[in-house]
Amino acid sequence: METVKINVGGSVFETSAVTLSRYPNTLFGRLTKQSKFYDSTRKSYFFDKNPNVFLSILDLYRTGTLHFPSFYCSTVIKQELDFWELSPNMLSDCCLQQYIQSEADIQTTQKLRQTFEEYELDYTEEECRTSQVKRILRKIWLTLEEPSSSRLAKVFNYIFLVFVIISMVTFVLGSHPPFREEKLSYDRLSFVIANRSIRFFKELNLQNPKEVMLGTSLPNEALRHCEIFTSVFFTVELIFHFISCPRRLKYFRLPLNIIDLLLVVAMWVTFILEKDLGFLVKHYEVVQFYLVSRSLIVLRLFRVFRLMKLYSGLRIMMMSIRASFEDLLLLSLTFLIASLFFASFIYYAEFYVADTFSDIFIGIWWSVITMTTVGYGDTFPKSTFGYIVGGACAFSGMLILAMPVAILTTNFSDLYHKNKLQQMKKALVNKKKQSCSQSTLTELRCTSNSRQWEPFSYQDM
Repeated sequence: METVKINVGGSVFETSAVTLSRYPNTLFGRLTKQSKFYDSTRKSYFFDKNPNVFLSILDLYRTGTLHFPSFYCSTVIKQELDFWELSPNMLSDCCLQQYIQSEADIQTTQKLRQTFEEYELDYTEEECRTSQVKRILRKIWLTLEEPSSSRLAKVFNYIFLVFVIISMVTFVLGSHPPFREEKLSYDRLSFVIANRSIRFFKELNLQNPKEVMLGTSLPNEALRHCEIFTSVFFTVELIFHFISCPRRLKYFRLPLNIIDLLLVVAMWVTFILEKDLGFLVKHYEVVQFYLVSRSLIVLRLFRVFRLMKLYSGLRIMMMSIRASFEDLLLLSLTFLIASLFFASFIYYAEFYVADTFSDIFIGIWWSVITMTTVGYGDTFPKSTFGYIVGGACAFSGMLILAMPVAILTTNFSDLYHKNKLQQMKKALVNKKKQSCSQSTLTELRCTSNSRQWEPFSYQDM
């Protein structure tokens, strides 16, 4: 029997040629003395690889099963499999599961890093070195964009959070009657409707208090001042944000920046139109434009997501929803089918009850409310068969809605822990850089001190 000597990283292994020919489509299966790995002086094949890992590779040819110790990560295993031209399918089931899970963890970590760096914009070292203006703009950009870049940046982001809260509070209070000033009395409104041909007032529904409030009042002076104050802050912040951006063409690729621009434009448009109410109400098309601009201000709630860099948990939450998108889409389809199913059943179960479920569309509304466990009680079954269908619908809803909670929780937990590891790694790197810079500074000081106290010698003259 012909024996073959294999030198792997200084460790010599011996096996038979028949054993190595067990898998002909691999590196060992095509190995000949004309190969670049053959050492004619030592009459052995030399591979500059880890001998400990090679034991698992050699055991594959001996036993027909491929196992790796659990402490090897998937990257090492993948490199070894690629080098020896082996397929991951050759791994045994116990190791294959670990390999797949490890690969999934690596992909999740890479996706997490890419997501966090997707919109990371910064000036290059060359730009900062050659231009004083670029260095100033970079400081402004980091202060506005990166909360962890300095103490000033963190303080600014907390100030930004306070302005966001003030903006949201004023928006909510502006819809409450005690915080509005009456500009037109109800009697005057009735007179205008009766005697003037103004379309805005003609189409007001006097039975709807919200429409009447919109047509006769505005937020009080204090709220308007708060609105203007916050609008000025967000406008100035947007201008400085855009001016200091390293790549201005890429600035509006981020949806939140587009929302910021829309909000600033919408807020100033509403302020300008509210200055001349007479002109506003006389032109119905302008009123419609005003209402659209006013409705866009609702988007100010999205400014909270600007703080994702200050609170990474917000970004992790968004990522977990995106990672669960396919599962949630499947769940939505299942929920839709179940709604149609129970809507059809309840319609025919209550067919002989005159005052319930006049059509299947009402049944769809009832099934959605029942499966989500809201239970408004505006529509409900009254027959025995209807009770049975209603019970089955409620029970099915609990089962269906339990699935997305588990999926979202798992994805969020996985991403959250990996993000924590990335933050710890980044902190260690920063700590190492600081220690290196401090040690360099200490060496310079020691050198300067040694030069300062160097003894005088006549040979120096």
